Amino acid sequence: MPAIFINPSNNEHQQLLKKLDIQNQDLRIFVSDKLPKDFIEKLPGKKALGDIEDNSHISTASQGAYCAIYYEDPDNQLRKVFLDSINDSSVQRIIWISAKEPSKEILEIKNLVYVKYVEKISYIEKVLELEEVEEIKDSIIYLK
Repeated sequence: MPAIFINPSNNEHQQLLKKLDIQNQDLRIFVSDKLPKDFIEKLPGKKALGDIEDNSHISTASQGAYCAIYYEDPDNQLRKVFLDSINDSSVQRIIWISAKEPSKEILEIKNLVYVKYVEKISYIEKVLELEEVEEIKDSIIYLK
């Protein structure tokens, strides 16, 4: 089923996206137009470039995707943008990756699983697993 990864920004994301591209026949990516072109070119899948701080850009890019995977960068304040884009989208499953604690507003979103990680702990295998399962049972997964 179509999946979109929102906010890839590092080498770990490149690794995850390569595996997602193999696992998923329709991988899309929404990437900030402020990132270096050589990084963007290395990302697999269909790319949409835009303002990562504009929820309408994200929700438009998510059109037709079944699963949306959001990466919340610890240095940015994208939480409200992501919430607004989810509310404006038609995605059926949301995987939210963050080092921050989830808010009540995030956890109230239907079909959302929050993957809370700590530095140096990979979330790649967990995201791959969650993207392909029929039903998600947990709303929060703490990786330690």
